[in-house]
Amino acid sequence: MIDTVAHSQQTSSRLHVGVAARRSPDTLKAALAAAAAAQGELDGATPALVIVVTTAPPSGDIVRAVRGVLGPVGVSGGVASALLTSDGVMTEGALVICVARGDGATTGVAATHGRTLTDAAQAAGRLVLAGWPFRERYPRGIGLAFTARGTGAPAGGFLAPWRELVGPKMRTLCGTMADSTIFGACSAEPLASVGCLEAPYAMGLAVAGSEHTEPAMMIHDTVEATRNALKWLNGQRPRLVLALESAARYRALGTAAAMEWTAVREYVGEHGASDTPVVGWLCDEVAAYGRGVHPVDLPGGLILAALGDAQRERNA
Repeated sequence: MIDTVAHSQQTSSRLHVGVAARRSPDTLKAALAAAAAAQGELDGATPALVIVVTTAPPSGDIVRAVRGVLGPVGVSGGVASALLTSDGVMTEGALVICVARGDGATTGVAATHGRTLTDAAQAAGRLVLAGWPFRERYPRGIGLAFTARGTGAPAGGFLAPWRELVGPKMRTLCGTMADSTIFGACSAEPLASVGCLEAPYAMGLAVAGSEHTEPAMMIHDTVEATRNALKWLNGQRPRLVLALESAARYRALGTAAAMEWTAVREYVGEHGASDTPVVGWLCDEVAAYGRGVHPVDLPGGLILAALGDAQRERNA
């Protein structure tokens, strides 16, 4: 189903983002603590979209639990093999990202099931668009998609049919998660969940592929992808930097994996803002489209996305 919840209109075009991660083997408890901490970073703004990523299936209904803390918000997410946080890699716990809408922004969340991932993607696209009856034919915005483990490649299975319906301007990051548990309000166990922010917010998107196998060159490619993602913001301060990394890439880096994540955070701190949240998670597979990135799978890849404030011009 889609969550279409009314919120008071924000008067600022600033992208309000609250991010928190909490470490605990009890991922439901960690998610609730992280949700409360993330809400505290919104400067009093009302959260409209919440992304929850845990390292293990929670012991209860995580959507209902998070709403008990944050109110009637749209929730999307899933289970990752590890979280990438300001404190490094976290293998037990939860990450929560709260987003508050600026003026003119709309959010949409859908969790869907079906016989195949393509069925789930098409259902998700129709539901999200149904919640935006007065938007453009191809809405512009940012999307995060989560697909259940074992459902197939995310680009062909989810992103291709999703893009056909939602259009090329809804730049979307997609990860096949480490477990079959996907978060979202759904009448059956969902195969996919997606959370979208439809608005003219600035977004930079870049990928690091698997062309190199030497850790030093892989880290160089990651830093270059970070630079390219920030470049799209045209000097604007990033409000959030996201990384979706394939578990295969992380394993290939070996002991250098921690160096890669440190390099990303340091680059953002030096060229973006020292207090910009830089977070992410490990997926079985990753894919994305938008800003010159086509909906293809990235075996052994990494996706970097930088989000900024609303732009005055609605360029493609």
